[in-house]
Amino acid sequence: MPSLPQVFDLPLPELLLEGGAWLTSHVARGWWWGPGQEEAWLRSRAHVLPEAEVRRNALRPVHRTRAEQRQLGLALNPRAFQKPDPSVPTVLLVHALTGDMRAGGPGGWWEPLIGPGRPLDPERMRLLCFNNLGSCYGSSGPADEGFPSRAEDRRTGGFAPPFLAPPSLEERVLPATVTPWDQARAILQALDALGIQQVDLLAGGSLGGMIVLCLAVLAPERFERLLPIAACEAASSWITGWNHVARQALLLDLAFPEAAPRGLELARQLAMLTYRAEPGLELRQARPPPEQPLGGLYPVQGYLEHQGEQLRARFDARAYLALLGAMDHHDLSRRPGTAPEGGWGASRIRASTLCVGIDRDQLFFPSHMVALSERLRMQGRHSEYAELPSLHGHDGFLIEWEPLEGLVRRALALPVP
Repeated sequence: MPSLPQVFDLPLPELLLEGGAWLTSHVARGWWWGPGQEEAWLRSRAHVLPEAEVRRNALRPVHRTRAEQRQLGLALNPRAFQKPDPSVPTVLLVHALTGDMRAGGPGGWWEPLIGPGRPLDPERMRLLCFNNLGSCYGSSGPADEGFPSRAEDRRTGGFAPPFLAPPSLEERVLPATVTPWDQARAILQALDALGIQQVDLLAGGSLGGMIVLCLAVLAPERFERLLPIAACEAASSWITGWNHVARQALLLDLAFPEAAPRGLELARQLAMLTYRAEPGLELRQARPPPEQPLGGLYPVQGYLEHQGEQLRARFDARAYLALLGAMDHHDLSRRPGTAPEGGWGASRIRASTLCVGIDRDQLFFPSHMVALSERLRMQGRHSEYAELPSLHGHDGFLIEWEPLEGLVRRALALPVP
């Protein structure tokens, strides 16, 4: 009998963040879709949410109390844990900045690519996606009571980004530093909690692509194939600069930290201009004909206001701040936290890789993915480069379904290293 997608909560061990703060009562919210006989395994290891609750709360921030977080860790019985079927291949997907764990099914961010008969077929493979650490859709993040603050960052040397916040804002109201290394380590904890050691394909775009690369560097033996899309080895000054301006819009909102309605709207409007390219905007938000009377908003202005209002209604401002910082800190060559000394960076990757750039991407230029693919080949790894054509720019990995289908099938067929 075919299965239905399931959303679940997974209590995890406490985690020492790179900035030095401790994350206790740690939770990951995940999404699974796979062969029907695997549901018993999932339910033995995680709290599966009722479908009606998932639909009702889709893309609504989750605010857990300390008591709710602690309770999640008490109800599971390790003696009852079942093992996942080793004959079922695992595909792990990682979402972008403001996405959630629902990769497929109604409202899923890759819905057209996932389902029976599609490239990512839950009847033939185990599909997983976790809400990223620091977000607000069910995994531990600044919207939760007790999430550490920047005042708890203990690393010296100015590791945390200079927020340049107004003097009235104290560090205790700012979220603790979160990095892509932290987000990758949280995903590894979640895989361990589910009993999954090997991943056949690991895929994600934008911030998700950054985390994909961090996972492949942290645990090279666990991932066989990679599909990073519109990502890079280290956040460029261009990316960090845009994030800096968006961060100021949030912090200068007089309602922060309780809320930042206009700040969040402006930050999102700024981001949308980097996610899109001029040809796509001209196609969908074209300038009105010259005979139209003056007054009112131009189409692109109305579009940006709408996008800002949408994010304000569905996202937490502190989580947005934390995730911008995570993107800034991405650098594969930087030793992660308290990890042992030695060579870090792309040289640790063992997986076969299909690096995908987007031809009109104005945020993560395709040259980043070309350079990564060439570096991996020089290191003796199997690596291919492909370019996704899109009039819409960076967001093409969430729009261009037909070419994306071919890229996913190509990635699934990469040779096992």
